[in-house]
Amino acid sequence: MKLFCFKWKILIVLHTVWVTYSAMTGDKIVLNGFHDPVQIEFGNNVKSRTGEILSVASSQTGWARLARTRPGVLKPNTDYLATFRYRRNNEFNFSGFLYILVRPYSVENADSDLLYSGFLPQDEYREAEIRFRTDNRRDWAFQIHSWGNLDAEIADFKLVECTDKLIDVIPGGSTPFVGDPGNLPSGAKEFEIERPRTGRTLIVNASEFGLNETNADNIEALNRAVEHCRKIGATELIVPPGTYRMTAQTPVLFRNLTDFEFDGGGATFLFYRHDDNVVNWKVKDCERIFLHNFNMDWDWEREPLASLVEAVEVGTGYVDFKFFEYERFPKRDVKVRLLSSYDPVAAAVGTEGGITTGFSKPKTKWLSANVLRVNFQPKGIKPGDLFRMQHRYYGNDGFLLDNNRHLTMADINLYACAGMGIRAIGHQKYWHLLRVKIAPPAGVPRRPISVTADHCHVNRSNGFIKIEECEFGFGADDCLNIHDLSLVAVKNGTHSVKVYSNWADRIPESGAEIEFRHTDYSPTGITAPVKTVKVLDKVRQTYELVFDRELPEPLAEEVGFILFDRSYDSRNIIIRNNRFHRNRARGLLLLARDITIENNSFYHNEMGALKFETGYTLNQWSEGYGASNIVVRNNLFEAVNSGEIKNDGWVRDVFLGSYVVTDPSTRHTDYPVIRDILFEGNTFRESFGLVAFISSAENVIFRNNKFSNTTRRRNPLPYRSNFFVTASRNIWIINNQYMASPYTRNPNVLVTPASVKNVIVQGNHVVQPKSVNRGIQ
Repeated sequence: MKLFCFKWKILIVLHTVWVTYSAMTGDKIVLNGFHDPVQIEFGNNVKSRTGEILSVASSQTGWARLARTRPGVLKPNTDYLATFRYRRNNEFNFSGFLYILVRPYSVENADSDLLYSGFLPQDEYREAEIRFRTDNRRDWAFQIHSWGNLDAEIADFKLVECTDKLIDVIPGGSTPFVGDPGNLPSGAKEFEIERPRTGRTLIVNASEFGLNETNADNIEALNRAVEHCRKIGATELIVPPGTYRMTAQTPVLFRNLTDFEFDGGGATFLFYRHDDNVVNWKVKDCERIFLHNFNMDWDWEREPLASLVEAVEVGTGYVDFKFFEYERFPKRDVKVRLLSSYDPVAAAVGTEGGITTGFSKPKTKWLSANVLRVNFQPKGIKPGDLFRMQHRYYGNDGFLLDNNRHLTMADINLYACAGMGIRAIGHQKYWHLLRVKIAPPAGVPRRPISVTADHCHVNRSNGFIKIEECEFGFGADDCLNIHDLSLVAVKNGTHSVKVYSNWADRIPESGAEIEFRHTDYSPTGITAPVKTVKVLDKVRQTYELVFDRELPEPLAEEVGFILFDRSYDSRNIIIRNNRFHRNRARGLLLLARDITIENNSFYHNEMGALKFETGYTLNQWSEGYGASNIVVRNNLFEAVNSGEIKNDGWVRDVFLGSYVVTDPSTRHTDYPVIRDILFEGNTFRESFGLVAFISSAENVIFRNNKFSNTTRRRNPLPYRSNFFVTASRNIWIINNQYMASPYTRNPNVLVTPASVKNVIVQGNHVVQPKSVNRGIQ
């Protein structure tokens, strides 16, 4: 492999930015092989090492650290290139991986990783190349880990300090771009969701079936009323105002209902679940159903879902947390599931340099009525730090929507639940969320969380979704996540493939139409129905899919294929006039097509506002069939990515790209699985890093947007409000406006020239703030 870094040099000719590069002769070799124990620390799973080859073997099921650089080898704020070759010595399987990390030497978990990328070794040597840039932290370590059963070799390892310099490519006051960007995305087409047809009226009152505020449980009574409606063909079920306790370990079930309305009468349904696998409401196989006018909440007096805590003492192997909103915490057998740094000014999780730590079942001990000792290694925590401590994480979804058509949910307050707020699965099509609020009730103390997972999660669908005038906030994961599911397949016969999935419901059924994609997502041109499905190994969760025709061959040096189940298609999605704010994770994670996102506000989303991606892993999840034809128009993005989440070391507001083998990964497909994306008329305020990281993309247009930064960051990144482009083509950054600010050094478009073609940058200008005449004071 040829070893050099690229210097980014930009020439502006007319309206096109032509990218050129040259090999650098001043690159400094930091490590050349594995011979220097002064610079590299080796783990117990290293069988042997020479200057050229590191032999490793691990038979354990979990993680093993094989090697890492010692403190001082990596310098802060420096660009690096790592290259090596790798191969497997034991039998090929999906349970043995190499991982390359850039992680602080002083940290054992993944919370602070700058870089995380996985590799699946095969019989022949493969080449790897990884680029990254450190920030101002001084104890970064380049690390090699393994996961699972692996006997492998790493050869010809080199780590080079690059001398790349980034050059300003957006001069202030440049001539406006007046040409044609070409193929403008159109977004979603308008469509209607049908309401129940009202040819007749037959109303049922739930109180006639035992629904009563005095009951310890009302789920059974409400289900009796719903079932009666189904049997007699009632058009509407009404509920008297009140607060109703819901405690039975079964869902409220709306099933096989047509032209039906549920009017909650402004009632509040107060749920409590001790079983993590029971949803609150299940709506299945219904058509033209209208659910509206009620509240759903959790019994906080019985068990708080989360609490605000302060670290009051940090010791070796423990932290003492004070529940400062309580004189005595009500649940003494408290669970500790997730800890997230908390910003009291923004009233949200996610802080610069903050910490997110998950737990299984840590040892705990009450030291007083409101101080709890939690035993774990408290890396980076100091007395006085504030956190949101979650006592539940995932578990009981609020609403499960399965295989409905023409469903409307309107004027519903989902104050809290111990799981996802709304989850949609199956062949769900034509549905509308209108004025659905997923956030704690206003003015009620000690409610730092709404839902303990995603606010709304679509796990396969047939699309045609409207989300309008809603509020999603304070949850423990994405505000909105929409995707279909793919599978990684290895050819094991002329007509068959072997697949692995640790979720059996992701295995397609006989008759499903499967599109074969190469592992770079390029089309093979083959779509075929599944003939039979066979379980090969139930424990290892491997299956064989047999087809009725001969299958193609994978690309050279690739493992196999990515399979798309074309009976699902999440498309035609309108997201309009909503608020997405103060959540842990992303604002919108969309792996779908034909989408319009307009007139929304995004505030303090911990991991960034928007993510358009598709990717696969070999032992976890594989999601998305690409993302395309998306319009993002007239939205406000403010202080998003407060947790400074990175891709390839870059903090960003918006991410477009792919992940390969692991999620995230530093590898991006050359095939543009992300395409036809238009950002126009948006305002970005108080970015932490890049406006957008663009990869695996084609025809991405940012035009007529405004960028403003008036707040100094604790970590003042030099690329604030920049764009970064890699493995992409036909990218347009035109006619955007920057407000002059000492906190935006140089508005740049940065590229990796070897993998980028046709970047158009023009008409972007810097606006000076107007002077103010205050007169005589």
